[in-house]
Amino acid sequence: MIPEDMTKQILRFLILFFITISGFANTIPITVESSLDTTIATIGDRIHLVISLQYPPGSRFELPKIEKHLGEWDVIDQQLSSPRKIKDGLQQTWELELTVFDTGIVIVPELEIQAYSSEDTSRVLRFKTDEQTVNVISVLPPGTTEPKDIKPPFPIRTIIPWNYVIFILLILIIIVSGIIAYRRWKQKQAPIPLDEDYLEAPYLVAFRKLNELREQQYRSEDEIRFYYFRMSEIVREYLERRYFIRALEMTTREILEAFHTLDIQESIVLDFSKLFGSLDLVKFAKQIPEASEMVSLWELAYICIDRTKREPFLNRRSS
Repeated sequence: MIPEDMTKQILRFLILFFITISGFANTIPITVESSLDTTIATIGDRIHLVISLQYPPGSRFELPKIEKHLGEWDVIDQQLSSPRKIKDGLQQTWELELTVFDTGIVIVPELEIQAYSSEDTSRVLRFKTDEQTVNVISVLPPGTTEPKDIKPPFPIRTIIPWNYVIFILLILIIIVSGIIAYRRWKQKQAPIPLDEDYLEAPYLVAFRKLNELREQQYRSEDEIRFYYFRMSEIVREYLERRYFIRALEMTTREILEAFHTLDIQESIVLDFSKLFGSLDLVKFAKQIPEASEMVSLWELAYICIDRTKREPFLNRRSS
């Protein structure tokens, strides 16, 4: 007879044993499997390498870093799925899309994947996928052993719709008609007369206009005022052409300042200052001078132009 105490101990041991076995049975192991969707491909085909990861909750993986190339293969794309629940664990798939541009037996190299168990995080498990081969064949017809030159494609003729052709022709006709009409109109136009003043020296034009001004008679105040206005205009036109300054738009002060920059003799500057000062009195102060002053101002204007009509009046400073 087995003692009652011993029987109880045996029962307890059996119960613990079955509990431990059932716990291990419910824990899924870490597994790594790889597969190719094909072992025969043509140049440029895309094949898929699928790596399946199964593991218990809490496990962690370190996948190898693959960027553009995997052995002789070009990596087009790669995707890691989200964890999916399976019986007693989780599952993920790592899919790589590969292509190659060579013929013959091309090897898909093995990949090393590291895993860390949820029970012992300090322990590293290393898995290697299987090295697989793919027979890559060319796209030549059956029985062809040597590549032949590819016949260049013949050019495709571009057909232009008739409505575009008609539209372009109408535009060309309008442009040509416009050019012809413009030329005919241009031929009928009278030529622009040349300004004879610009064919003469500036001082000759000024002398001629001063002489025409003196030959007229001035009796009323308006006529006398016109006499001084016209004299000021003649002198300023001469200065504009002679010195290339905008004398018609400049004040007397601005003209005299321009004289100093041109290094004109001081005595000539004083004559012009006296001339413009008298003319400005009539123009702005509306003073009507005596008849004798009309002659003297005319002579002063003539002298100012005569003293500046030739080049030697410029005394250029040596640089």
